[in-house]
Amino acid sequence: MDSFKPTFHIEEAVRKVLPYMMEMREYFHANPELSDQEYTTSKMIFQELSLMGIEDAKIIAGTGVTGLIRGELPGPVILLRADIDALPLTEKADIAYASLKKGVMHACGHDGHAANLLGVAKILTQHRDCLRGTIRLAFQPAEEGCGGAARMIDAGILNKPAVDYAIGLHVAGGLSQGKVSIRSGGITASCDDFTIMLHGKGGHGSQPSHCISPIQMGVDSLQQIQSYVYNCRQDGDGIVLSFGQFQAGFNPNVIPDTAELKGTLRTYNESKRTLILEKMKHILNAVTTCYGGTYELQIVPFAPVCVNDARTTAKVASILKDKCTPFIQVVPQDRSSGSEDFAYFSAAVPSAFYYVGVNSGTVELHHSSDFQWDSAALKYMCTTMINIIYYFTSY
Repeated sequence: MDSFKPTFHIEEAVRKVLPYMMEMREYFHANPELSDQEYTTSKMIFQELSLMGIEDAKIIAGTGVTGLIRGELPGPVILLRADIDALPLTEKADIAYASLKKGVMHACGHDGHAANLLGVAKILTQHRDCLRGTIRLAFQPAEEGCGGAARMIDAGILNKPAVDYAIGLHVAGGLSQGKVSIRSGGITASCDDFTIMLHGKGGHGSQPSHCISPIQMGVDSLQQIQSYVYNCRQDGDGIVLSFGQFQAGFNPNVIPDTAELKGTLRTYNESKRTLILEKMKHILNAVTTCYGGTYELQIVPFAPVCVNDARTTAKVASILKDKCTPFIQVVPQDRSSGSEDFAYFSAAVPSAFYYVGVNSGTVELHHSSDFQWDSAALKYMCTTMINIIYYFTSY
């Protein structure tokens, strides 16, 4: 570790920018937009970056926004990512800045992520003199299952200049304010949602031998797939396969022609992920062949395993412990069976992804219509990210 020190007081800078971040967070919260529909959100972010005089500010990957902040000192190119989309939920919280759109709300903290990165950008722009390296801002659209991170990469966000590292954070409703958590290696699971369409031969319920029941094929397929996963592949690696939908027929005495099953697969190992998806095809083929039916399998990959690079994560964890105490307490982080498409950035460049606590007494459940947190928690997000950026090359 070298003796470098910024020419400004980080905590004081964060206090000054906090009202701005709170205002922006509450604006985004009141005006939520679903994945790939973040038109007003991206326009507002672009305008704010332009007012800051940020280089290369532009719309990218549909409704994403990027910009570049060049420090006056040599150093790496670091991408900072904030997702910006909301969820299809109706907000229940009685707050002054509640969602103005029925059926749409920020129930996962992306409003805070966007506001935090704007605050970070403001501080970085004001203190380029001691900024070592270049910061690539990534306000990412469509994190909630629509491939926004992959599209930003396809649009070239990791090039010109070439990005060396990526840093991301996420609010944690189950973690108290003032606490952050991070771990090396796999931090969130891969996610593949799948739909199985089974085709049989319908008929009267009194004559099942004249039919090919897609319901029976569905039952057998479900049982065999889960049996394979939980008896043959469950080896402590946290593999999760769940069926959430099984639809077939409309009448008690009519065997339908088709049945549809939907589910999700979560793993922490890419080779096991690939193997299980391949085994699903074998099982479906065997079951439908036995009954005389057919199947269609559609797999929609959301994200691979999000892997924190060991060296990069060690740097970030050391900075949080050395530079953010006593404002921040670093606590252990377990692997999450949730998924995060920051994984596409982590697969492309050495990365670190961490969680910032926002609850102030009660656990806030993400993706819930009751999800709420105090905007003042933005100070913890901003403080950690600014320290990471300015001290990154010191570790």
